Amino acid sequence: MAELLVIHPLNRGIRPIRLELETDVGKVISAKTGTTYYWDFEKTLKGKDPLDAVQLTQRCSGIDFISHAVAAVRALEGIAGVSVPPNARLVRNILLALDMIYGNLAHFYQNAVPDYVPLRSGAAEHLRDRDYRLLSAAADRIAVNVWKALEIRSLIHTMTGIVAGKAPHICNVVFGGITRNLNIADLLKLRSILGEVGRFINNNYTVDLGDLEKAYPDWYNMGKGEGRLLTVSEFPGNGLGEYMISGSVRTGISGNQLLDTDLITVDCAGSWFETAGSGSSSLAGPFRVSPDKQGGYSWVKGALYDKKTCEVGAPARMLLSGNPVITSMGASAFSVMGRFKARLEETKALVTKISAWIDEYEPDGPLTVEAEMPEAGQGVGAAEASQGSVIHYVSLSDGKIEAYNAMDSFSWNLCPRTADNSMGPLEQALIGLTVVNPENPIEVFRVARSF
Repeated sequence: MAELLVIHPLNRGIRPIRLELETDVGKVISAKTGTTYYWDFEKTLKGKDPLDAVQLTQRCSGIDFISHAVAAVRALEGIAGVSVPPNARLVRNILLALDMIYGNLAHFYQNAVPDYVPLRSGAAEHLRDRDYRLLSAAADRIAVNVWKALEIRSLIHTMTGIVAGKAPHICNVVFGGITRNLNIADLLKLRSILGEVGRFINNNYTVDLGDLEKAYPDWYNMGKGEGRLLTVSEFPGNGLGEYMISGSVRTGISGNQLLDTDLITVDCAGSWFETAGSGSSSLAGPFRVSPDKQGGYSWVKGALYDKKTCEVGAPARMLLSGNPVITSMGASAFSVMGRFKARLEETKALVTKISAWIDEYEPDGPLTVEAEMPEAGQGVGAAEASQGSVIHYVSLSDGKIEAYNAMDSFSWNLCPRTADNSMGPLEQALIGLTVVNPENPIEVFRVARSF
């Protein structure tokens, strides 16, 4: 007989998650994942000056604020047909990479590690039945690095402050480029701090994850999604259409395809929103709140690509961009431990790229281009964040914002049930999972916190 298991809230993430699972003899046979965190932020943008969007949308997220700023400015620049100077491209790349490294460290050490390592703080009640396997020396070392990672995250924000004036919520990314030049002293400071960040990643983060891999090899086979992956183009290079990560999608056995943002739609069947029509809708909306809607269980507006759900995040970026370590793992790359491995590989790659971008920066080069914002038009801007792809839609009328829609990793990975009753990636990853103790469902925690 099926039993209902409800977990609410699942904490440690950027938003509280509610999990409603049906289990049969301990095995998950049905899953609904959503959030009771109401988000209709875009309403505040209607009627405002388009340039306000770059600042205001950063408040969408406490950890991926730079990605929202860049997605917003790209949407506006797309309407105007603006191409930014090389220095602006480099600074935006550096800021996005720092934000992703910051998010990857936070995800591993503050979000995931407590499910595998006893931190021995406060009462010991939370330590029971946790399937802790690490030897005490390794566990103690990782527990120390949980706190050391906070110091490294602080250093990353110091670097962000050097480049962008402050962190969080940067001020130097603007329509047409950036506002502040980096001088030689700034570049030397960045390189010095980056060295310390890189040493922690190579000497601590890499070793700590390696210990987890050895102790929990079975988690390379647990929490797997269905392998439908998506990433937007990110970290543009010097040449036209040149990116470190090319916008790609994998929705079946036909291999990778180039991303076409026109195929991204919104599905509100399982959310407490309604679209103007039924089923899938364009990014333009409009979307109406419907908290009493039959079948609704989440404030997440689901994102689909070509009418299919897709997983986003580091595994998608590393697999679709051809990272040799992650591609060699096959389907294990989008398991629980595979997601951790992909974030580590990405973090190491980004440290190397930041160093190269610092070298490329020309202190005497231009920062902006002269451009005028059109009175009317619509555009889509995209960026990658540590958690996954961010999509912004904006339409302008009479020089003001007429409509706005911001979609982040929650819309992809926590997509609620769709019009054809398909499950989102997290829901798919929970199906078949065995829960040993419903009073302390550590297996569920580990899968959910791997996204």
